[in-house]
Amino acid sequence: MEKKQKPIGKRKRKSLWERAPFFCMGLVGLLAVLSVTGAFFAKKMMEHRKLLAPSDTFYEGIYVENVPLSGLTMEEARKKVAAVTVTAESTWAMKVTCGGEDYEIENLMENNMDEVLAEAFALGRTGTEKERLADITGLQRWPRYYSVKDTYDEGAAKQAVDVIGDQFDIAAKDAAMTGYDEETKFLFSEEKAGRKVNREDLLEKIGKAVASGDYGAVLEGEVSEVPAAMNLEQAKEAYVLLAKFRTEAGVDNEDRDHNVKLAADTVNNTLIAPGEEFSMNAVIGETTEEQGYREAATYARGEVVPEFGGGVCQVSSTIYNAVIQAGLKTTERKNHSMTVSYVPLGEDAMISYWNSDLKFENNSSGNILVLLDAYGPEVICYIYGIPVLEEGVTVKMDSRVVETLPIPEPSYVEDDSLSPGEERYKSYGKEGYRVETDLVTMKDGEEIGREFLHNSTYNPQTPVIRRNSG
Repeated sequence: MEKKQKPIGKRKRKSLWERAPFFCMGLVGLLAVLSVTGAFFAKKMMEHRKLLAPSDTFYEGIYVENVPLSGLTMEEARKKVAAVTVTAESTWAMKVTCGGEDYEIENLMENNMDEVLAEAFALGRTGTEKERLADITGLQRWPRYYSVKDTYDEGAAKQAVDVIGDQFDIAAKDAAMTGYDEETKFLFSEEKAGRKVNREDLLEKIGKAVASGDYGAVLEGEVSEVPAAMNLEQAKEAYVLLAKFRTEAGVDNEDRDHNVKLAADTVNNTLIAPGEEFSMNAVIGETTEEQGYREAATYARGEVVPEFGGGVCQVSSTIYNAVIQAGLKTTERKNHSMTVSYVPLGEDAMISYWNSDLKFENNSSGNILVLLDAYGPEVICYIYGIPVLEEGVTVKMDSRVVETLPIPEPSYVEDDSLSPGEERYKSYGKEGYRVETDLVTMKDGEEIGREFLHNSTYNPQTPVIRRNSG
């Protein structure tokens, strides 16, 4: 017989009030978890803010030359790293000996300590906050190690070699004309050999010593003798008369002749080295009575007046013309305010200690010797040296009047020694001129070049009439 199954009854549900305690317990648990989690994240946030806060010290986990820099300022870190770092600066003692003379070479190695420290200090300080935080916290797990290195500064080495060369090298001296003596005639100096260090070889030796780490090496500089380009016999043939120029003033005045002779004797036997500039004022100084000069006629303030040193411009004008003919380079020249008789218009050279000078440069390859003779109103200038101009080439000035300036109306001065109404000329006045001067180059008598040299303006002279208007 089949057994009858008992009917399955429905489970009775608990009411809301019966389940409330369980909900409360779960809620309390959840709140506890949230509270703990919140506190954890709040703590982390505070830690992160602290890590990201501005600081002047290195972060934890940074090492330079195995020195921990955590919590150190830049200056503190620099001292600690320097104390344990052996750099070229601390061991450098390299020297060079050249021909028995010793020279110390300053440290040629560049230390990158400052760059390394700057790079290490920047770690954790660049990028977004998230990136910075990742760098800072990452250092605590994976520290960063930096090393200091020395690098060879080849540019500094070249400069050091040049300094040694400049101090050691002695240029050879050619035999040269040095003066003139009435008894022995022309004087010459003998040639002298020079010396020179091989700079390329020395630079190479320094580089090899640095590469091997031998910072205390004593290097031998390769030295060679430099022979003079011109010996005594060659100099005696090379030095010749470059120019001779003569002037003669149409004035018979003993005081003027005295001034001309004194200035000429002062300049006579002047030696000018290659590249040196001659200054007439520098050689003769101020033409004062204390210097032995006398009063003689000269131009001043548009008039002919007596002044100490009157006449010396004839000497400067004579030299100027000889300088032009010799092919030397004039650097300063000024014309007189009124015309002179001893050189053509546009070819004079006025000197006045405070206002104008005659200057020229020795642009030749050897010494220039200036000789002067003065006899009364005559002056002769001789210039000796090594030729500047090619063989067969000469230069000269070519001047032309481009404008004539008329004689002004006369001025009158009262003279009671004349009869009433009588007039007599004290001076007749002169026309003035504007003059252009070219420098003309000739070869074998034919013109091959012409260039503008300078302008000159000579003021007209006002006639002066004596009269008795009484």
